Amino acid sequence: MIVLVYLLLLAFAGCTPQALLGGGVPSQRTENQGSLTNRLNTVTIVDNALLGGPGKLDRVSVESSSSHRTPTGTLEVWAVLRNMTDYPMQIEGRTQFFDRDQVPLAAPTSWTRVHLPANSTATYRGLSTHADEVGYYTVEIREGR
Repeated sequence: MIVLVYLLLLAFAGCTPQALLGGGVPSQRTENQGSLTNRLNTVTIVDNALLGGPGKLDRVSVESSSSHRTPTGTLEVWAVLRNMTDYPMQIEGRTQFFDRDQVPLAAPTSWTRVHLPANSTATYRGLSTHADEVGYYTVEIREGR
């Protein structure tokens, strides 16, 4: 019985439902790859060097993420990222926007550099170039190059 409760707690530990803010789309956080449907409205760390792996601590974590509509109708997404090391880092993020049928509206945005001071947070922001067409997004994070 205790094992079952423990497994259920582990299964639900990553669930972080977010409220719909300002006409945006609800977001989720994830740190692993999956099918497109499972990755929509998520922030994914795609660089394994930022993830600690078994027995090691992650170097970067996603603290929160969400989106909202701007006054012109485009979608702005953001992700608050935490540097979990005691040295400054540079990471990069890019966003892919999809229509309501989950069809990509354009190629992903170019990689945008974000400076993360030691043991602190910084925010990645992405802005769509399409107005009311955007229904979904994905954000990818990697170590700066």
